[in-house]
Amino acid sequence: MTAYLLEQLVNGLALGSVYALIGIGYSMVYTILYLINFAHGDVIMFGTLVAISALGFGLPGWMALLAGCLTSGLLGLLVERVAYRPVRNANRVVPMLSALGAGLVLSSVAQGIWGAEVVSFPQLIPRGAVHLGGIALPIQPLVMLVVAGVLMVVASLMLECTRWGRATRCVCQDFVAAQLMGIPVNRLVPAIYAIGGCIGAAGCMLFAMYFNVAWVQMGQLATTKAWAAAMLGGVGNFYGAFVGGLLLGVAEVLAVMLFGSLFKDGTSMAIIAAVLLLRPNGLFGTPTSLRS
Repeated sequence: MTAYLLEQLVNGLALGSVYALIGIGYSMVYTILYLINFAHGDVIMFGTLVAISALGFGLPGWMALLAGCLTSGLLGLLVERVAYRPVRNANRVVPMLSALGAGLVLSSVAQGIWGAEVVSFPQLIPRGAVHLGGIALPIQPLVMLVVAGVLMVVASLMLECTRWGRATRCVCQDFVAAQLMGIPVNRLVPAIYAIGGCIGAAGCMLFAMYFNVAWVQMGQLATTKAWAAAMLGGVGNFYGAFVGGLLLGVAEVLAVMLFGSLFKDGTSMAIIAAVLLLRPNGLFGTPTSLRS
């Protein structure tokens, strides 16, 4: 029983780390513009399907995954330029509707290219086990957890230790003042969308690899869980989103163990509702005033 519980805990942590990676893309955009990128799920879905096609063409696994991440990054740039920048100063509802439209376009294009059927995602991470003290721990969730942790640390270091990251924090504090001080906002904001797309695509591909499936609507399911993770930890707080993702993954695994698989997806919705009611800023979030 102890070995089974530990194995499921590792699975939950790995799945939660994937949710956190996808949630970072949401958090990066929301931190700067206080807007939810509703096209994020379709952007990372497109990159995942591109990776599958690249694998089908015979590219090595790492090159196919890189192609998927770069595709999502470029699509993030495109969404910012076409759907967000022209309406950046409009009523806050307008950019959200524009992003929803961009997401529908990407979803339709993806369905036209790959179809609506569920396809298999090749297993690039071995499914063996590591034996520690008589307990067999699955390799794939451990690798996923390590990869997600490394990417999260790299993203955090970029924001905390680089000139670009310092400029990003200035924009977060005051968008207009940053422009007046000479910060190239129109180059910085697209970079945020691109990096969020790349990191989110990495999480989405790990998500597809874990469940061994990919489909056109997978981005919506993955981002629903990712947004729950971001809200649980505190939107805009990278470390909070990561911890929130881990807690969400463990909660889903426990829900399956205790109540059955039918309650797995409903767990994230229940967590969103509970956080909104009890702690709207998340576990590690801080209250912020809305910019005019």
